[in-house]
Amino acid sequence: MATVGEILKAPEAGWKRINLTLDNVTYGGGTDSYNYGANTAYLGDTLRLNVYGAWVSFKFSGDKIRIIGTRATQYDDNVKINIDGVDSYFSERGNVNYAWQTLVFEKTGLSEGEHTVTITRVSYVDYNEQVHIDAIDVAEGEIIPAPTNLIATPGDSQVTLNWNVVTDATGYNVKRSTTAGGPYETIASNVSGTSYVDTNIVNGTTYYYVITAITADGESGNSNEASATPQAAPVEEGQGLLRVTMIDSSEREYQLSDSEINGFITWHQNHVSTDVASYMLKKKVGLQSSKEYLTFDKIISFEVIPLPTE
Repeated sequence: MATVGEILKAPEAGWKRINLTLDNVTYGGGTDSYNYGANTAYLGDTLRLNVYGAWVSFKFSGDKIRIIGTRATQYDDNVKINIDGVDSYFSERGNVNYAWQTLVFEKTGLSEGEHTVTITRVSYVDYNEQVHIDAIDVAEGEIIPAPTNLIATPGDSQVTLNWNVVTDATGYNVKRSTTAGGPYETIASNVSGTSYVDTNIVNGTTYYYVITAITADGESGNSNEASATPQAAPVEEGQGLLRVTMIDSSEREYQLSDSEINGFITWHQNHVSTDVASYMLKKKVGLQSSKEYLTFDKIISFEVIPLPTE
């Protein structure tokens, strides 16, 4: 039986190896995917926690877990791993460069069922004290992938959520907070599709959302967080036709917004007490636009004809 510190390029009997990628974990703080090429990591790439505070999180089902990583002389010797709220630590520092697919952590004797794992880089002395997480070995269970690419689109008194499908998911839970990073409240359970419209909200408030997937093995970790601020739709201004009869009996017609028409009416009503002798109106014939100035003492009358909204 393999022990911590040994290279383990294939899972032992009773274990099953699962590659960790950005698509089946939740991550943040400076975690990315790094490819070392063939004959290195399990499937060529690792999850790299390359700055202080970088982390990855996932859920799995079963009663034991092994972390497969990379050891090197400069790598972090104090990596924090939290399983179901309990902190432990392991090292990826070794005496050779580079020991690929090394068993760096093992935990057995867990209760049968779903477990949450978070791995965090807590050393910050040197950039080179990186953490490289390659894969996990578990028993008969599976890692439960979290939904990815959650997008929140604001509307009037609603936010529309869309996310990528999770293979074998039977449903999704929608969670919301008014604080970035949570805590989150579940607002919809076992949603069947990969979209949801949240209407129980207040315009002008910013909401933060995450999605979890439900599978036969349990509930996944959170998706990426997406936020949106719903806003009331702008009131569409009405339009009308202003028809002005001049002193020579000719007529002028202008298709204007309500505010433009009101401006003309106000000018006309107030002209006696002002020294503004003319009023400018924009006139458009086809694609040609022009400005026309009406002189107060040349106007006999005018009428406003409301136009139907489109």
